[in-house]
Amino acid sequence: MAIEHLRDRRPPWRPARFASVVVEELAEAIVGGSLAEGDVLPTEPALCERFGFSRTVIREALKMLEERGLVRVEQGRGTTVQPRDAWNLLDPIVLAIALAHDRDMSLLENLIAVRAVLEREMAAAAAGRLTPAELAALEENLARMRESYDDYEAFRSHDLAFHAIVMKASGNEIGLTIVRVIHRHGGITPLLSAGASRETLEQTVREHQAVSDALAAGDGALAGDRIAAHIEAAFAERKERRTQSF
Repeated sequence: MAIEHLRDRRPPWRPARFASVVVEELAEAIVGGSLAEGDVLPTEPALCERFGFSRTVIREALKMLEERGLVRVEQGRGTTVQPRDAWNLLDPIVLAIALAHDRDMSLLENLIAVRAVLEREMAAAAAGRLTPAELAALEENLARMRESYDDYEAFRSHDLAFHAIVMKASGNEIGLTIVRVIHRHGGITPLLSAGASRETLEQTVREHQAVSDALAAGDGALAGDRIAAHIEAAFAERKERRTQSF
């Protein structure tokens, strides 16, 4: 069936689109702590009145919150806020809100630990799979990074591309998906901020070059060790700068 026909059959409005408004506000209240574990959300009629949406929309929103582990909907008992260990912290909405409230950077530190483990294994696997064209692309990204010391957004884009080439070459689709979520919603690749010094950016390039050299030599263990060390060191530097800013 042609996609145009599918579009023609869509209803003029979709509950999920409006439900996302409710999800974001209630998720913010739960993750941000305004609603605590064990709290019972207002009834469906009360939520309808508060948000100005139909019961269909509210039910869809509650279903979406339940899928993310934020609440539990029970017939006759209402909708109850769930403990943090039940939340799906890799869900984009939940993760973005949780990171916004991550004042001590503990969640970010957990993400970095996961990322370092995954990228270590993925770099090791990629060493024996990278094609000459992919190795050349790594060097091209390094050259672009060196040309972008005065343009952080461009620098970050080339850094992301470098990591993406390595991760894709590993063949680990699950690892690639998880790390992409961390990159996108942690806002931490290459674990620096726009205020990073040129010296810091130059160090980042040197560390990437060391990874590229190990990959070109086919030394997966060394490449894995170097990329993990880069991730961990960059986070430590960023955390120190943030601590000094307070």
